[in-house]
Amino acid sequence: MIHAYSENYLNDAMDNLGAMLDFAVNSCGEDIHLFYTRFLSSGIAAQIGRGNPRYLCGKSGIEMALSVAERTGRPLKMADARIDMGSPEYWTGWTLAYLQWYLCADFKFLHSAGVGVGPLHERYATLHEADLSKSIAFAQKQIERYRQFYNPLKALRKNAGLSQRELAAQSGTTLRSIRAYEQKQLNLSNAESETLVLLSRVLGCTPADLIA
Repeated sequence: MIHAYSENYLNDAMDNLGAMLDFAVNSCGEDIHLFYTRFLSSGIAAQIGRGNPRYLCGKSGIEMALSVAERTGRPLKMADARIDMGSPEYWTGWTLAYLQWYLCADFKFLHSAGVGVGPLHERYATLHEADLSKSIAFAQKQIERYRQFYNPLKALRKNAGLSQRELAAQSGTTLRSIRAYEQKQLNLSNAESETLVLLSRVLGCTPADLIA
């Protein structure tokens, strides 16, 4: 199975993401949901997903939390700098880092699919003493349910403010094909690479985003 980056970095990444959330919530009084949203929008989540060693092991969890705060324009009000490795917040970040690595999935995608801090934090009591395979099974079930109902082409088209007809005209794809892809009568992952490129250019995304 392909993972997000070398396993050599995994323990550091898990410790750092766990420490980041514990520090932000328990030392700085941040709301875990809001701070994680800042983490996703800061660009740091994407760097971890790409396996950038600077963020996997080059920064401590506290330094990463401060970087998130700086990048998102609101400083943290730090009371102390202690890290509780037994806290629900630490476990949530620690587990999220593992799931992102194991599933080779973007943090934003996992969040959209229901594998973010909220669902995991809520399951701390039932999952934190269990083998990580239980968390993997939970994540895979969430992702399977999400993919069953989510259509990235339709969502991206609506976010771009385009009708099916407008997208067809601007991308050089037939209206019939656009409708078939959105209704899942045709699988976009089987489309010609040129079709994916043209659609992604119009929608301002990557070809991979269309088949997520």
